[in-house]
Amino acid sequence: MEHTNEENNDRNLTLRIWTKISDETGIRVEMVGHIHHSITRKRKNEIHIDSRNATHFIIQDLIDNDNGSIQEILEYNGIKSSEDFGTVVKRLCEEGVIIKEENDNYEDFKGHFTTISIDDFIKHNNLKKERNWFTTISYSLYVIGFVIVLSSYVDIIPNEIGWLGWGLGMLGWLLLSYKSQITVRLSKVLNMNKI
Repeated sequence: MEHTNEENNDRNLTLRIWTKISDETGIRVEMVGHIHHSITRKRKNEIHIDSRNATHFIIQDLIDNDNGSIQEILEYNGIKSSEDFGTVVKRLCEEGVIIKEENDNYEDFKGHFTTISIDDFIKHNNLKKERNWFTTISYSLYVIGFVIVLSSYVDIIPNEIGWLGWGLGMLGWLLLSYKSQITVRLSKVLNMNKI
């Protein structure tokens, strides 16, 4: 499966398609949208998306959203098994928002999991929340710097240490502000070291 060549700029059309699929399948419109987004996100351009990959991506994105028990989320949204993912993917292909490739088979979605066995599926496939350490470190530096500066203003710590707080806070702010440029340069450096 892959995204259509057109980026589908008409958000209302996409929403109408999701709603139509939701009405036909009994799967909530939010889950139809989630399945669509999980399959078409940029990170998936690196590999062919078969039923196994698609199922992993959809569940991984649910885990990363961190909205509670995956079993409860699936049940609330009308998903009984991985076969329901296949049903939605098939309808998305029929509506033309994603393209079925030659070797894709909707039947391959059968048997990956049921909502009752979803925890076993998650453990077996080693799916867990992906941490964004760059953002965590940036916010930590910013908050620590702020606390140090605030402490120096109320005379809890000396002013000399307060300047360290300014430095940490500024470093955190710079990392957050220039994250994309820093990550691009960092990846170039890391890739150069692999050669």
